[in-house]
Amino acid sequence: MVFYAHLLKAVNGDVFRNGEWRLCERSGWPDNQSCQNILAWCWAKSDERYFVVINFRQEAAQGRVHVPWDELKGETWRLNDVLTGESYDRSGDETRDAGLYVDLAPWQCHLFQVRAL
Repeated sequence: MVFYAHLLKAVNGDVFRNGEWRLCERSGWPDNQSCQNILAWCWAKSDERYFVVINFRQEAAQGRVHVPWDELKGETWRLNDVLTGESYDRSGDETRDAGLYVDLAPWQCHLFQVRAL
């Protein structure tokens, strides 16, 4: 119940109803294509940005998620997981160009709020 309470509170924002939704590409490596088990999409409206990453399989998955926001470049960004309260600081250049590296346990997900530092 706590998970759903956090989720419903998080997705109540206007960005989810009226923002621009985009599917995010993901990539892996020749010897690890578990990225095919990852779903990722994002929303943006004005300076609000969110993205979701989900491993929809019973095996762990690794990959890079490519968020389609050019404005990430040249900045450091804080990714706040609104479901767990954890935060990660990431280079906008790496996130935009190479993709955000993710390593997800079976069925694990993140709902990141993305803000410039």
